[in-house]
Amino acid sequence: MLQLETFNIYILLCVIAPIIGAFLLTFIFIFEKQIDSLEEEKRSLELKQDLQRANILQLNQQIQPHFFFNALNSLLSLARINRKEDLVAGIEALATFFKFKYNNHEVLITLKNEIQFMDSYLNIQQLRFGHRLTIHKDMDDEALSVQIPPFILQTIIENAYKHSFEKHIGPAELSITIKKMDKILLIEIKNTQPLEKIETAIEQLEDELQQGYGLENIRQRLELIYGLENVLFSIQNNEQFYTVTIHVPA
Repeated sequence: MLQLETFNIYILLCVIAPIIGAFLLTFIFIFEKQIDSLEEEKRSLELKQDLQRANILQLNQQIQPHFFFNALNSLLSLARINRKEDLVAGIEALATFFKFKYNNHEVLITLKNEIQFMDSYLNIQQLRFGHRLTIHKDMDDEALSVQIPPFILQTIIENAYKHSFEKHIGPAELSITIKKMDKILLIEIKNTQPLEKIETAIEQLEDELQQGYGLENIRQRLELIYGLENVLFSIQNNEQFYTVTIHVPA
């Protein structure tokens, strides 16, 4: 026979056990819902990151046909004037360029690699323009390890060639400045412009639209990667110089 005290404890356990079980089931249910919510949030974030990466890579690809077309034109010009040695050197530079391009599918690359990529383009163009164009470079060694989106430098420089140097004869200058200032990377690319504008109004408008396409591509990529609030992108255009200035986190 159970003693009264033992019986009371047994009854109490019978009453409390379902309540405790209900609390445990509720806790487990809430816990599982939180896990499901976190997993859903994780999947959503991964999907968003994948989409952002796809958008950035798509923007990277948009600029490639422009360079390829301009590079072929440069090599064609060398072939027409029978500069065979320069043509061979240009083809080698183009091969180096595309070897780098097709071996790289990253959203960010080191500035050192970006500069090597840019130099391949400059080597091709220097063969074409020769002593008519003077190039100045001022680059900090400390900045070489900073990561930036690919094709930034080459796209801006391509604009200078296409919309200034190729359209106007005479001496020209291209200045490339890259410095690391605390936590900020400064990129400034400046090219001379002709003192006398010989284009018609329509040609000027078309020129501005074409320049804007490449620069807008750069702006979009920088804002996607660093965030709108962390990017400074400015253009100054006067009678003598066309200057593109970029500040991004280092």
